[in-house]
Amino acid sequence: MPIYQGKKPGERGYRAACVRELAKVSGVKQSTIDINWGSDFSQRPGYLPRMLTLADVINSVKQIFPLPQDWPFDKT
Repeated sequence: MPIYQGKKPGERGYRAACVRELAKVSGVKQSTIDINWGSDFSQRPGYLPRMLTLADVINSVKQIFPLPQDWPFDKT
């Protein structure tokens, strides 16, 4: 979260930043995440932890290799 949304745990707006990033990674609407996944995301879909692990791997690769900022989500 600090890298992509500029928020750290405990900071004001951290949860909202998490919702934005989860929506970007998962393709789920922010309102769905905010309303249906619970205040601590405990009611999230079962596939989400694996998806976030893959997103973390992609982000790690992007720190080593020069790739577009929004890759693999860019529209090109």
